[in-house]
Amino acid sequence: MIWGMKKYTQLTTAQREIIYLHLEGGKSLREIGKVLGRSHRTIGREIKRNGHSSPFTDKLIYSPSRAQRLVKQRREEGRLSKLESDQALRRFVIGKLNRGWSPEQIAGRLKLKGPADPPSYETIYQFVYARENKALRLWEFLRRGHKRRQIKGYRRTQSHQNLGIPGRVFIEERPQEANSREKFGHFETDDLEGLKSEKEAVSVVVDRKTGLVNLDLMKDQTAQTKALSLTSRLESFPLSLVKTMTFDNGHENAKHQEVGRALKCQTYFCHPYHSWEKGTVENTIGLVRSYLPKKTSLTTVNQTDLNVIAWELNQRPRKRLGFYNPSEVVFNETRIGSLQV
Repeated sequence: MIWGMKKYTQLTTAQREIIYLHLEGGKSLREIGKVLGRSHRTIGREIKRNGHSSPFTDKLIYSPSRAQRLVKQRREEGRLSKLESDQALRRFVIGKLNRGWSPEQIAGRLKLKGPADPPSYETIYQFVYARENKALRLWEFLRRGHKRRQIKGYRRTQSHQNLGIPGRVFIEERPQEANSREKFGHFETDDLEGLKSEKEAVSVVVDRKTGLVNLDLMKDQTAQTKALSLTSRLESFPLSLVKTMTFDNGHENAKHQEVGRALKCQTYFCHPYHSWEKGTVENTIGLVRSYLPKKTSLTTVNQTDLNVIAWELNQRPRKRLGFYNPSEVVFNETRIGSLQV
């Protein structure tokens, strides 16, 4: 900035409201400029650029809401143009889409560590669905892969009620520290199934605070196999970091007490048919499904494949983490470089 010159700032929504009110009151551009501390030329340009002609007179009609909408639209178009012309930025966005990042995660990461005035997630969605980019088929990289933009609810997976599970403690007894995601170490778990005709399944374990995910291939869904999978995975963690584990009511969780004793943690259960009570792992399974779609045969998957998927997800920035990724947040909180094989 040149010494002695004031930095230019855009008019705000409140200032546009003031312009409208004073215009309706018959004030001149100079009078409005004095009220706002802006040049009368700035006020004139604002009205000329964002006003519209009356169908009955030659007078410009100024609407603050319309003006704000036009400004936002031009800003987004400018960013979209930058995304089209800046090859490095374009390659970054396409590369992250290819790795399964959502537009919101990409925009958040760029805002955190990227260039000045980065594209918003809406701009990236526009880029994905732009007619000139149709041949790239970028929508196929999005989580739901819709060819056209749409908003739909998703179906929740119902848990299976099993009243034969001994010693269950339901989720309302879970400590507030776990409910509010205050600290690392409060885990949720569920199984991802392959073909109905196969016994194999994937044990998904995720930390509620950070979203750190671990995936383990199981030969079947018996209670013994599930308990062994959880203890083998989490015994590598410092025991002080494993505080609680939340299950659903599937028969594979019948040995939860053994898991709790081995890991020295408390175990809790969702209510039957209330799978949303463990929404962190439900959402995580949805992310894993982008790599292992339904009807995928798990006989073709090995543990190395699952480790790669978990690594990808743990490097993906999350909005609720301020667009840091789970691995970064875990390291910042525990100073342990890797809690994943």
